[in-house]
Amino acid sequence: MRAVSVIKFGGSLTKNKDAQKKFIKELAEISKNNKIILVHGGGPEINNLLSRLNIESKFVNGLRYTDEQTLEAVEMALSGKVNKMLMAELINCGVRAVGISARDGAIAVCDVKQELGFVGEPTKIDISLIETLINGGFFPVISSVGMAKDTHALNINADTLATNIAIAFKADKLIFLTDVAGVLDKDKKTIREIKVSEVDELIKNEVITGGMIPKINSCKKAVEEGVQEVLIVDGVSGIKNLNGTVIKN
Repeated sequence: MRAVSVIKFGGSLTKNKDAQKKFIKELAEISKNNKIILVHGGGPEINNLLSRLNIESKFVNGLRYTDEQTLEAVEMALSGKVNKMLMAELINCGVRAVGISARDGAIAVCDVKQELGFVGEPTKIDISLIETLINGGFFPVISSVGMAKDTHALNINADTLATNIAIAFKADKLIFLTDVAGVLDKDKKTIREIKVSEVDELIKNEVITGGMIPKINSCKKAVEEGVQEVLIVDGVSGIKNLNGTVIKN
């Protein structure tokens, strides 16, 4: 199989319709000559649906607690709405896109993070369904809903899922699309390249802080486990001209 790239799309970018249209158009063009897997979340869509259903969001140490009711909304928002919308937009651009979740084909089997309810940490990634789709000329679009060992649905952090799929494929590239231009230094300027050996020092010196810490640790793990390079890029700039930070050995 030719080299594969894994792209993670989600977060606030799902609210920016112009950025989304540009991204889909460029992605469709790039996918003609490259094998790509798109993994997505969609926090804003989950929040909208919970609000419409009058389900109150609960958080544990800043992370969403997913009870049975919330899980239903998560699956509806991610697998039912965001996934099918991205798939349809890609098809509209001439791509043979297929929308699935990480439950399909038991792609991501997880341990349950009990303190967060129905939230999973992937322990086994089965890429055979994804490979079958790619080899058949299809473009997989995967929502971040996996399953427990008893097949119960679980909410998975989309960054974590993308990282695990990229590692399973030993991907050429893992690209995280964010709403900032990569990892910023203390002067808010983009750090163009970070070696894996520098990550711990940057966290210790508080150059990398807050929500960027789990993302950079995912990048580090991916490179250490066989992904050639990881990019954290500004999604608004699109996918053609990658504007951000590259993490490599």
